[in-house]
Amino acid sequence: MKNILIKTARRKNYLDICDLENKIKFTDKTVFSSIDSESIELSVPEEEINLLINKILEYKLNDNFYIDDEKVIIKEIKLTEHKQKAEEKRFKIKNNSLTIVFKSPTIFKVGYNFLDFSVSLLFLLSAKKYNKYFKDNKIILDKEELKKINVVEENLEKAEFNSFMGEVKLDFSNISDEEKEKYEHILNFILKNGVAYKQKKHYGRINLI
Repeated sequence: MKNILIKTARRKNYLDICDLENKIKFTDKTVFSSIDSESIELSVPEEEINLLINKILEYKLNDNFYIDDEKVIIKEIKLTEHKQKAEEKRFKIKNNSLTIVFKSPTIFKVGYNFLDFSVSLLFLLSAKKYNKYFKDNKIILDKEELKKINVVEENLEKAEFNSFMGEVKLDFSNISDEEKEKYEHILNFILKNGVAYKQKKHYGRINLI
């Protein structure tokens, strides 16, 4: 993955990464890393870096980059080294336990079927999406280890298309440290990018506790 930092004039409107993903589409595999009032940082696979830079330059040269109704003035475009954020800034599984809060309707769709929540589907579908973006650093989950993740509490409400919202508390006590690290990578990925079906339409937004 390659990192691009877009420096802009100060913007008035607040946006988070989820908002940005739904409002801007540079390339199919662009992943937004961070945003503040004067910068946007994103990553893209190496094979799409030229496409991404050309798209940003087109906005800059034509002076027609808008997010909602606010004009965004691009001041600088920088190619930066791909860097791992400090571990303390990433979500970590503490005391072998975590709660996933599904803030918006979440749908597990496999083929033509809309399936109920399960731990296996959550992580296998998320790993598939992760590997689509990070082809050089794929995560392969051990399915036997996956079975050892226990659901401690489940409080989900269902809606249309078998979607659900609510909270699920998981226990990782029986998972090896090596395997646990894989789940932390996936959890941090879906925290930013959403989970499951229609994640680009405000579905599948989560918090981690």
